[in-house]
Order: sequence, then structure tokens, then C-alpha cells
Amino acid sequence: MNKPLISVILPIYNVERQLERCLDSLLSQTYGNLDIVAVDDGSPDRCGKICDKYAKKDSRVRVIHRENGGVSAARNSGVAAALGEYIAFVDPDDYVERDFIEFLYNLLTQNDADISACGAVEVYFSGKTAPQTQDTALHVMDAHEALERMCYNDGFYVTLWDKLYKRELFSGIYFTEGKLFEDTGTTYKLVDRANRIAVKCEPKYNYVLYDQSITNSRFNEKKLDYVEMADEMADFITEKYPDLRPAAERKRMHACFSTLTQLVNSGVRDRRVEKMLTGRIKELKGGALRDPRTPKRDKLAIMSLGFGFGFFATVWKIYLKLKKG
Repeated sequence: MNKPLISVILPIYNVERQLERCLDSLLSQTYGNLDIVAVDDGSPDRCGKICDKYAKKDSRVRVIHRENGGVSAARNSGVAAALGEYIAFVDPDDYVERDFIEFLYNLLTQNDADISACGAVEVYFSGKTAPQTQDTALHVMDAHEALERMCYNDGFYVTLWDKLYKRELFSGIYFTEGKLFEDTGTTYKLVDRANRIAVKCEPKYNYVLYDQSITNSRFNEKKLDYVEMADEMADFITEKYPDLRPAAERKRMHACFSTLTQLVNSGVRDRRVEKMLTGRIKELKGGALRDPRTPKRDKLAIMSLGFGFGFFATVWKIYLKLKKG
């Protein structure tokens, strides 16, 4: 019996150096019945030509050339054009293991789930690698538990690219165009529609960290989109699942700390943004410190920020240096 078609959506912009590695990793998948939707989002480099070359070489690759509209618009175009019964996402500057799709498909079908998720390895510029989590046990959960875990980054994350989704989950759900961190603004809606979610964090996705990636590049006002997206997610969860308020509040605080660290990484002081973010963290820290599920890293960050932004920035730089190796 033929396995169902799975669509893999790639939103592509200005990644010509990494794109072939990504496409090669998809075309070498042990799961062969693929519909690879390469969305060239008006990329100014050779990405469009590279996509066309691969489409000529392998009929599983389909290319959409569109004017630049941002990653959310590109993903929306990809979902609209997808032919598969299931949908996965891969960022074109990353790459996946040969059994990435097969692992997710088996995990989903064997557990009668609507969404499955694998683990990821963070790949640093230095060559050092680190798994997201050491927990590789199977977890089958409902939407309530999955959303709670997502808020705490507890083995299940807001990221789009480590998951396989039943196509029908996307009916009426779109990525917010013009915003960064669109996964934070969308994934929770898909999870809420799922009856069962199967998670096994064996590392099948290689998430490559570059100094100039969205999360590491020079700070600008668009980075505050994460705070906005996290607030929308927290509001949704709190309204529908009142008992998850502590988890939702942790997500709000995490977004503030994450954005604050990006400000530190930029090396530029913006006292207005500092004041806004530190003020919100101050409002949220009481609940976070009392919550036994708040990660230790969060509590250490709260304490270091208590000694001032300069001390917090120093501690963060030391932590990042150790992590990157």
C-alpha cells in the first residue's frame, strides 16, 4: 500500500549558501512520497535559480516564485499550494536527518495523533552541537498538556519545523504576515485543534545558528514582535484554559527575557526598550519565582537582573560564550 503524500514547505529568502544542503537532505529522505514546496520569496540572490535547477532534476520539487512578502506570507503560499495529506516545515538554512519525515510519520500514525514532534540539535558556528533536550522518551498528550509544556519549553516547543501536522488543522489558520516569530503566533492554534500529540525528542532536525540569523542579528523594533506574539498566545491559553495561567505568564516573561538578550547581543543600548522589558519582567517575576515549574535559568535571570541591566548583560554574555564553545 502506498504511503500518503507529505508536503514539506520551505520559505526561501537569501540563503543560497545553505539551500542546496537543505534540499539534498530532503531529497535523500527514506520516506519517498514527498511534495517539496520551495517558495522563493523574491530572493535577491541565486535561490530562485537553485530551486528551478532542483525542480528540473526531481519532480517532487515544486517552485513558487513570488514577490517578497516575508516568511509568514511565504509559508501561507506554501500551505495553500500543498498537495499532501500531511504538512511539515523546514527552514532552508537548516538540514534534516535522512529519516526525519519517516520518523515523524511513524510517530504520528502509530499513536493515532494529529501532530508529531521530534527533537533537534543546535549547530553552532564553532562546530559545537547541543541537543535541545536529553529526554527522548515517548510522550503522548492532549492539547492541554502540550500547551503547558510549550509554555515552559518542556520538551515541546513553539517551533514549526520539528513537527508533522495533519493538513486539516490548517483550515482557517494563517501565519500573521508582516510579523517575525510567526511560529509563536501560530503553532499554539494548531496544537489546540489536535486531539492527540505524539512527541519523541530523538534528534532528527539540525537547527543551524548563525551570527546574522533573525535571533542573533542587530536589534531593531521588529524583535518586539516576539513579545506581541507571546502575549497573544498567553491570552488565548488563559482564556480557554484558566488553570494554565501560571504557564501562560511564564511564556510572557520568557518572551521579554529572550528579547532583552537579543538587545544585549546587538551591543547597542536602547534604554526605552530596556525599561519596557525590565518593567514587564518585574511585574511577572513574583509568580515565576513561586512557580515550581519555572526553569532554573529563568530564576537565575530574574536574580541577575535584580542587580541591574549591566550585570544581567555580563552574566548573559558569559553564559552564551560557554554554550557556543
